[in-house]
Amino acid sequence: MRGFHFGSVWGIPVRIDASLLLALPVVGWWIQRGVSVRVWIDVLTAISPHTLVYSSIDTGVTPWLIGTSVFFGFAASLFAHELARVWMARRYGVNTRYVLLWIFGGLSEFEYDPVYFEHETPIALAGMVASALLTGIFTAILWLLPGTTPEFVASFGMLAMFNGVVWLVNLLPIFPFDGALFLRSLVVRVADVKTATRVASLVGQALAIGIIFYAAVVLGNVLLGLVAVFFYFSSVSEHQSVSNWSFLDDMPVSAFVRRKAECVPSGTLVEDFLADERPDLDEITAYPVCDGDGTPVGVLTTTALQSWERRARPSSTTNVGKLASEDAVAVRPDENAFRVYLLLREDTKYVLVSYPDEIGVLTKPDFLHMLETRQEIAGVRPTTWP
Repeated sequence: MRGFHFGSVWGIPVRIDASLLLALPVVGWWIQRGVSVRVWIDVLTAISPHTLVYSSIDTGVTPWLIGTSVFFGFAASLFAHELARVWMARRYGVNTRYVLLWIFGGLSEFEYDPVYFEHETPIALAGMVASALLTGIFTAILWLLPGTTPEFVASFGMLAMFNGVVWLVNLLPIFPFDGALFLRSLVVRVADVKTATRVASLVGQALAIGIIFYAAVVLGNVLLGLVAVFFYFSSVSEHQSVSNWSFLDDMPVSAFVRRKAECVPSGTLVEDFLADERPDLDEITAYPVCDGDGTPVGVLTTTALQSWERRARPSSTTNVGKLASEDAVAVRPDENAFRVYLLLREDTKYVLVSYPDEIGVLTKPDFLHMLETRQEIAGVRPTTWP
């Protein structure tokens, strides 16, 4: 799964990506170095009633304290932005799979269904309004602060400016920004969801290419160019995801199972399994493993068996449960194929499809091969993993 579980709100998992935590020391170092932060300080002085000089906050641990407060304040702002979108989605009965905070901001993963696309306009507007309100709140606090507190002026001033930047950037019609969601919600009124997504995606790709060119040729800013490259592929990814949703939504996952096998009891000794099954360890194969109740709990791979055999003195008491990978999710044969697609896209290694007497094992390559085959048969342009 992308990011690690931090908690939940309204029963919705909240995840934090490691990239966001890495940004904490970077912000403190950025302020302490004072190279580009001086530009922000100059802008703050120009747009606020305070006259702030960098030397007033460049003493001792002050830069690190300001960096820490700005980091957590901005992270909380991103979370509030996502909560506004989730709250609006809940009002219309749209399910949210999870909320993710990472180095590029926040992301609410909504479940694609007709209800979501029908109410995407207010959901996108909720995010825009939230960022505008946060910018206004921090700006108001900045104006009310006395000029004798440069540390607070710098902290709240940067929070006001950063939220203002988020607000403006979110207006861009580039996925996953609110501007792109809003554009799609307008186009979908005169076209189907897939076409509307394609239109919004192409607009976002064109805009991202323009930003890449401007950053590289005019500004010479490599970082901005790399960020624009990421958002170019985000627009491509959204179109691919919606195309796959429209193709897979009515299909059961059983249509993608190519191989079934009897479940191996987790208490089976590895030596007995090798003697009975005689698997070819040179082939990449995964065997489903079940607990005493017959519930799938993982997979035993030939790679794990090879590793066990290479040990100088492999234990004769080792059972397959100790070698089984637990990075697996068990589903019913009638599970929606698109939900399985999302599981595999989010780095779940194995999906175990539970039949009465056998278990089907699905991996990313298996699913992708079957998806491309079915799309070709249906005359649909095959899509790749986003």
